[in-house]
Amino acid sequence: MRVLLFAAASMVTGVLLCWSRLSGPWRRGVALAASAAGLVFLFLALNTAGEREATTTGAFLLGPRYVTGKAQASASLPYYVITGVCLLLGTSGLALPNPTARRLADHWMAAAIGLSVLVTLVRILLEQAAAPAIWIWIVGLWALAPVVGAFFSWSLGGVSRHWRSVAAALLLDAVVVRTWVVGLYTTATVFHLGSHFDLSEVVSVRNPFTGAVQVFVPGSFSHLLNLAILPQMVFWPIYTLLAGLTGAALFRLATRGSGFHVSASSALSAVKQG
Repeated sequence: MRVLLFAAASMVTGVLLCWSRLSGPWRRGVALAASAAGLVFLFLALNTAGEREATTTGAFLLGPRYVTGKAQASASLPYYVITGVCLLLGTSGLALPNPTARRLADHWMAAAIGLSVLVTLVRILLEQAAAPAIWIWIVGLWALAPVVGAFFSWSLGGVSRHWRSVAAALLLDAVVVRTWVVGLYTTATVFHLGSHFDLSEVVSVRNPFTGAVQVFVPGSFSHLLNLAILPQMVFWPIYTLLAGLTGAALFRLATRGSGFHVSASSALSAVKQG
């Protein structure tokens, strides 16, 4: 189930990243498909009754997971959240003029960063809605990195020193996105907003490398430095780089000899022409 969900999420991620480079009919088709998916989730929401309670969890790097809090909500609320996201994407896709979509095709870095920001916001909403754990698992930034790497490789297909350029783009993307995540951790912890970004209840953590237990004052600089800033700004950019380069390498291998890996500029030209 996790493999299938990861494959489906990767496909959706790829479509969203490449959306502005599609022809007009295909862009409208994707927008209509998103709206149709929203209606399906709305139907599920209207036919789901009862209450749900779920724990929000996180992990300190490679250590055991910790509980940050609990959420209780109507069992239909997670479906309403996804309904809203799908309808928002569908409506935006249909309302966006073709010239604007063509201009967006040039901003591939902004597209990747914007998608990452959207994913974090959706995850917060799902955690507050007590969504099933499998939903929370798949709506994570970790799953974006390989697809983003492949997308960057395609976007930089005709650039000299290709791999160096892809690596630099991945690191820039990681630093910007993880800075945003650090801001979420800080805000959620200081104001006790809930979700796994709220570390106010996590005051005792076992270091996965040394085994030592560290105790923190909630919301202190040391607390945020060790549990948010260092992991997000050191470990996760390295993960993004390695996972992104892996995705880029698989993309290049899959498209070897097809000419597709150097077709980004051609795709952009085609989009701008019609």
